[in-house]
Amino acid sequence: MRIPKDSFLDTVSLTIPSVCIGDGCIRGTTRIDNENRTYSAYLGIPYAKPPVRELRFANPVPNDPWDGTYDASMEKDSCTQKIITLVLGSEDCLYLNVFVPQLTTFENTGLLPVMLYIHGGAFSRGAAITATRDPVRLMSTRRVIVVTIQYRLGVLGFLSTGDLSASGNFGMKDQVLAMRWVQKNIRTFGGDPQLVTIFGESAGGASVQYHMLSPMSRGLFKRAISMSGSALSLWSVPMVNPLETARKQAKAVGIMDADTLSTAELINKLRTTPALSLVNVTDKLNEPTDISLTVYRPTIEPREASEPFLVEDPRDIWNRGDYKGVPWLTGAIPTDGSIAVQNVLRRNLTDTINTQFISLLPRILSSKIITRPMIRALRQRFYQNVTAGQWISEDLYEQATQLISESWFLYPMVGSIKQHLANRKPQPTSVYSFEFKGRQSHSSRNTNSTMDYGLTHDDEMIYIFRAPLFFPVDFPVGSPEAEMSRQWIKHLIDFASTRSAGKVGSCIGQSCSVVRFRNSNSRNGNPVSRTITSGLDEEMFKFWSNYYKSGGSY
Repeated sequence: MRIPKDSFLDTVSLTIPSVCIGDGCIRGTTRIDNENRTYSAYLGIPYAKPPVRELRFANPVPNDPWDGTYDASMEKDSCTQKIITLVLGSEDCLYLNVFVPQLTTFENTGLLPVMLYIHGGAFSRGAAITATRDPVRLMSTRRVIVVTIQYRLGVLGFLSTGDLSASGNFGMKDQVLAMRWVQKNIRTFGGDPQLVTIFGESAGGASVQYHMLSPMSRGLFKRAISMSGSALSLWSVPMVNPLETARKQAKAVGIMDADTLSTAELINKLRTTPALSLVNVTDKLNEPTDISLTVYRPTIEPREASEPFLVEDPRDIWNRGDYKGVPWLTGAIPTDGSIAVQNVLRRNLTDTINTQFISLLPRILSSKIITRPMIRALRQRFYQNVTAGQWISEDLYEQATQLISESWFLYPMVGSIKQHLANRKPQPTSVYSFEFKGRQSHSSRNTNSTMDYGLTHDDEMIYIFRAPLFFPVDFPVGSPEAEMSRQWIKHLIDFASTRSAGKVGSCIGQSCSVVRFRNSNSRNGNPVSRTITSGLDEEMFKFWSNYYKSGGSY
């Protein structure tokens, strides 16, 4: 229903939403969408027991039913994490939010498609709080139910000993348990459990592809949208030696004999270490010159582990097609690698990185060796007419961004698509490229400056979710940004709806068309250009394929 803004408080007080699920009854709250209509928000619903004490570094356990009516009118703490120098959050964080549009009796009252969002943040940061991921724009369409989830991050979510003491992937298993909760309960909220689309960006996008691969996630979703993140990216593939990292973690918090303790003893000591201490020292596990985004990430578990999420390298699974295909939409921002370059600039590491760049290349690009021909190939592609020894600086921002964007994001994405098509999965596949630059960007937050660094990693999410913590002022009505948001959200929801997944699919056989969202140069027409171009970037893909053949594939 439509209500006048000045009657908001009176109306909300009369329309408090509530539902009853198997665990008990839930009382939510009412909010206002961009069309000045109400929608229901159920915030901070527990889907697992708090992962503390013996449940730290263990698979999540479903929460117990509650007595009375659960108050879901307020958000819960984010999972424990470190953002630059600030450690925040709580171990008691396994909660999800459900947002339900209000439908009148004149509208279709059947079950709505469900979009379950997995946040990004390098597997170590992020949350499902509305300060940074408010789905009000999605609610304004009144076409979908949105679920946002939290999962354990960093050391608490992804530490592993490589054996049964701590098999790992606890954050991924949290996501699975949340997906199971949706299958069990979403019908009560008016959602269709047979039409759940999981979507996420960055590490959330990689997580989506991991769920396509994992037998543990089978049957829990019907469609997948992975944005600016791939399970086959060099920053998201499994850690090579998780036990070594676990022992480094123990030493960093002062555990004696960390190198000689049995894995069971090691985990027992780590379970009694304060969570804030564990998270606070995580950045000490990497060298100061390490520009990688992730310290912890998914791992390969022992096959005998209890409900393993991943028991072999995701690249091997994907290459042989041993996964259940679903309609899949994937894409990226051409300058996604900007986040790593901006991190170097913010930390004033340019001189150090340039001095050591050749020795750092195996780690930056995850190649086994670096030869002179490989270095020449990099300089010829990215640094023509640039003084030798210069790789990253304010002046070389575009060159460094292109190098990281291609190797970390675009190459693994295109490779995933090509292999997926070669596997002959019958479901539709769609590819996009997000190239629209608006007046808001995460680059200023990444660099602590007001300089214009262009489109950057995570900027496509600005047009899906409101983030009042970062951008207090919303898009002006009728602005190019508002139109971009409308078209972008429509593209995603069309894919998630029953009637349109095949139409959105843009790959036929081995050939793909790419839907590009750009700024329009038209003065009289639409401020957003939505065009379709034929083919993936074959020249880029060939370059990196040859590069890794020379130095050993990551």
